[in-house]
Amino acid sequence: MNQITDERKNQDEHSSRFACAEVQKHLPQDLLPQLTVLLQGSGYVTISPRVLTRLDWLRIDEKVRQMGGLWVSNERYNHWSIPFSRTR
Repeated sequence: MNQITDERKNQDEHSSRFACAEVQKHLPQDLLPQLTVLLQGSGYVTISPRVLTRLDWLRIDEKVRQMGGLWVSNERYNHWSIPFSRTR
């Protein structure tokens, strides 16, 4: 059973890296150091900005919308959210 758990964990890690890499390919490469890209357990890739100018935010927002994502604004955690199935 431990081997099955390890295999599942490796698959999840591979899926997470794949999803994040697919999203990162479509984003402005010069802005990647200012972003955190994560695959959430819910099947969404989230992109969290650290510090962006308005112009840079607009550039990212355009790319995220092209991938089927949207900006999620709440008090604590503002981010873009993209369904993983859209990034494949």
